[in-house]
Amino acid sequence: MNDKIQTYIGFAIKKGAAVYGCDGIKVSKRHMRAILYTPTLSDNSLSTLRGVSERLHCPLLLIEDYETLQKKNCKAVAICDKSLADAIMENLMYVPREDK
Repeated sequence: MNDKIQTYIGFAIKKGAAVYGCDGIKVSKRHMRAILYTPTLSDNSLSTLRGVSERLHCPLLLIEDYETLQKKNCKAVAICDKSLADAIMENLMYVPREDK
């Protein structure tokens, strides 16, 4: 597990620059810089996030099941802060993952 990514997600949550859950992401009016989802997300929810990602032109990224998200009981989170989203994307390049 990459602790830096979990830390950046925690910073975004404390800063108020995060939107939780597929439904929240779908209806949010905020400018999202990156959408993160866990491997346990259902196929229907993933297709919803893909549509939002294409509409907003922001990356859709697979992450691990982090404790920070498990406490909030969500499987998807959008990061609205540009610098935090960039830092997460930079650190995700070094994490081996499987694409669906």
